[in-house]
Amino acid sequence: MDILLILTVVFCLLLSGTAIVSIALRVPYVPTKKTVIDKIFKTIKLKKGETFYDLGCGDGRMLIEAEKRTKANVIGYEIAPLIYLYAQIKKLFYRSKAKIYYKNFFKEKLNNADVIFCYLMPFQLKKLALKIKKECKKGTQIVSNTFKIEGLNPEKIIVKNPIEKTPTLYFYKI
Repeated sequence: MDILLILTVVFCLLLSGTAIVSIALRVPYVPTKKTVIDKIFKTIKLKKGETFYDLGCGDGRMLIEAEKRTKANVIGYEIAPLIYLYAQIKKLFYRSKAKIYYKNFFKEKLNNADVIFCYLMPFQLKKLALKIKKECKKGTQIVSNTFKIEGLNPEKIIVKNPIEKTPTLYFYKI
C-alpha cells in the first residue's frame, strides 16, 4: 500500500510540475501527427550520421522517427517533467539511442546541428531566430511546424491542408 501511495504522490508532483511549466512558459504539449512527420522527412535531406535536434521534443516521436529513417544522431530538449519522463519511457520501448535532455534549449549550443525541428510558439521562435543566426553553421536546415520564424526567410513553405488536416510547414536553410 505504501508503494502505491508513493507512486501516486510522485505522479501528482510530475503532473503539477508539467502544468506549472506549461502555464508559466506558455508552452503547450501538442504532438506532431504522423502525416506531418512524413511530409517533413520527405522534404528535408537528413543523412546517416548527421545531427538532428528537436527543440521542445515532447514525447520524442520526431527523434525516434529521424533515427529510424536515417540513422542520424538525434538530440532533444524537453522542459515539462511528465512529458520528459514519457519520452524517456518511449525511447526505451523503441530501443532508441536518442539523447533527450531535461533542459532549456535556449541555454544549450546548437552549433553542431544539421537539422533543427521545432514546434514552438511565435514569441519563442523570435528569440530562437537570434540564437540560430548566432550559433548555426552554414547549411543547417530548420523546420518550423505551424509558425513562421520571424527574422528568417523560408526556403520552402508547405501550406496548410485542411483536407489532410496538416498545418503549414516552414523550411529554412542557414
